[in-house]
Amino acid sequence: MTEHVTGTDWQSWQHSWDRQQEWYLPDREERFGVMLDMVEALVGTEPRVLDLACGTGTISDRLLKRFPKAESVGVDLDPALLAIAEGYFEGEDRVR
Repeated sequence: MTEHVTGTDWQSWQHSWDRQQEWYLPDREERFGVMLDMVEALVGTEPRVLDLACGTGTISDRLLKRFPKAESVGVDLDPALLAIAEGYFEGEDRVR
């Protein structure tokens, strides 16, 4: 686990990452929607998802907002992105 930095605005870091990524993939929100449509079609509205290369947790965030009973486990090799994800989801029991 990464070290937690107190007083950091993790939500701003998360939103900044999302805005930056939209430059590379302008239709990414539509892609996320299709992914979540497939999750719902295959396993319903209470999925347990393994978010590989989760980065800052963008997909997990969309998952939890769409499916309140969902759970997500995020895995990534980048410690900076994981620090943002861990800070952003601090206190959220549905994410590990």
